[in-house]
Amino acid sequence: MDLDEALKLWRISFNVGFSEGFETKEILIRYLNRNPELSSVACTKSGEIVGALMCGHDGRRGSIYNTAVYEKYRNKGIGRKMEQRSLEELKKAGITTGFLFININNPGSEEFWNSIGWATISNIKYLYKEF
Repeated sequence: MDLDEALKLWRISFNVGFSEGFETKEILIRYLNRNPELSSVACTKSGEIVGALMCGHDGRRGSIYNTAVYEKYRNKGIGRKMEQRSLEELKKAGITTGFLFININNPGSEEFWNSIGWATISNIKYLYKEF
């Protein structure tokens, strides 16, 4: 995965909802090394990255983070294909349940994920702390 291109895509897609201090290239390399083969990218035939999805697990449940597709490539099944690929890799690791983290300020995001089978959990709030 070309991390510079993935970071650029995520920054554009998430705008203010993307923490550059939290998602650095070094942190992503560590995450990807800890979770090999689980994340997905979508590329054009010429190799240009048009979508990226970060995925991992804790041994019990999978997690999908930082999913984005450039606007001009949306509604072509790219997000779904990346999700399916990552879920298949999670299954190979024995993981059959997971969480998906979305930015609520990303228009259409929740509707898209709900439309392909992800359910919103209304009684759980995700908290964050830097230490």
